[in-house]
Amino acid sequence: MLNLDTTQEYQPGCRIAGEGPSARIAISGAWTLAVLEDAHRALQGIGEFPGGHEIDLAGLLHLDTAGALALVSLRNTAGGAAQFVNVRTEHRILLDEVTRAASALGEVAPRSQPLRDFLKQFASILTSIGRDAIALTMFLGETAAALGRVMANPAKFRGTAFVRQIQATGLSAVPIVALVCVLLGGVILQQAARQLRYFGAEALSIDMLGILTLREIGVMLAAVMVAGRSASAFTAQIGTMKMREEIDAMRTLGIDPIETLVLPRILALIVALPLLVFIADMMCLAGGAAMAKLYLSLDLPVYLQRLNAAITAKHFYVGLIKAPFVALVIGLVGCLEGMRAEGSAESVGKQVTAAVVKAIFLVLVLDGVFAIFLSASGF
Repeated sequence: MLNLDTTQEYQPGCRIAGEGPSARIAISGAWTLAVLEDAHRALQGIGEFPGGHEIDLAGLLHLDTAGALALVSLRNTAGGAAQFVNVRTEHRILLDEVTRAASALGEVAPRSQPLRDFLKQFASILTSIGRDAIALTMFLGETAAALGRVMANPAKFRGTAFVRQIQATGLSAVPIVALVCVLLGGVILQQAARQLRYFGAEALSIDMLGILTLREIGVMLAAVMVAGRSASAFTAQIGTMKMREEIDAMRTLGIDPIETLVLPRILALIVALPLLVFIADMMCLAGGAAMAKLYLSLDLPVYLQRLNAAITAKHFYVGLIKAPFVALVIGLVGCLEGMRAEGSAESVGKQVTAAVVKAIFLVLVLDGVFAIFLSASGF
């Protein structure tokens, strides 16, 4: 028999009592943080406990969390069938809690599988995109039905709200759209001329600016700026009303929120965005004219003559054709995300962020589809 008990009554003791299959570990003394070092020394002499039968706690006087953890560790290393016996009620409660906490901390994290995690995340993204596409299509149907009801009964149309939204989405956006387009038009001309100078074709930078502006840059800049301003504004306004239960009150009073809130905003955006695209085109070309004077030393008549020779009316129409469809997408996304808001300010903030991201993404996708289709059609 191996005896590691100390002489003092409250010193932690640990000994193997008995021999063969009936052997057990007898615990005695106080197992607390103050004498934990002595407890570990007592455990070092146990070695491997054959069979892992029982740990007798009849002699255990005092126990705290540190001592309980030491005893739980002893039981875990003593064998799969080891268990505590002769345990006092207060000690058993502490040992059970420490056992539960130790098992939670000791859980091994599942092995990472990059391919499976990637496929799972990819499937989740596709599912989310599919749900958003279905929701947007259904919302488009509701808006089209509301438009049909308004056309059948023009008295339902909110003319004041329509004009107010034109001012908010169109007129208020003119300064920032004009400023950004002037700067970008000048940058495009300067960079194109710098690269074409190696081939002695600086004048072709005017051709590139004209075609690129009218077909792509003008509508893209205007659409992205409107998506950032108007989509977020629509979501915030409708989301705040949803949070305050104003939309539910409108339905209770027999007022259709689609006709009252959504339709004027979308129609105003469809009217305002083509006008903003026209302004964006002109400002880009104006910025190019200023850079042509500064960088290429070309006077305005020469710049206009070169521009007139490079572009035709179809390039201008291509950009304008895209504008109403882009405006429809921006308006639908902004209003739909506002309708999805829940009853908290945090939800409104999340939906505003989602509206801007989704609107800009769909604008880029729609522009790419139109660009490929119109180019293939000869426009």
